[in-house]
Amino acid sequence: MEEMELDIPALFGKNVQKYRKQNGLTQAELSKQLEISQKHLSIIETGSQFASASLIARISKVLHVSPAALFGEDINQEYMDNLYDRLAEHINKRSLFIINNLSHKR
Repeated sequence: MEEMELDIPALFGKNVQKYRKQNGLTQAELSKQLEISQKHLSIIETGSQFASASLIARISKVLHVSPAALFGEDINQEYMDNLYDRLAEHINKRSLFIINNLSHKR
């Protein structure tokens, strides 16, 4: 099976656009805050050009996300909620088991 190559600039651009919209910003507003042209931001969001490290840091700060979030793929929230619930249930069962065993050994 052939491995698919990950397009980092496209993934980054998609996430910048997603977080920009979540913050209620237009390209013009974000580009002004970043002190870059709107055209430059547009090229980054389409994945045609990659941002410099210093620009990534500024984008992260303005959009209130970690730099890692700008490179991450979406994880289904329902999946994460389910995983959290299952983990909490397991921890609770394990804690009760330990407590019961400790109380029986007295």
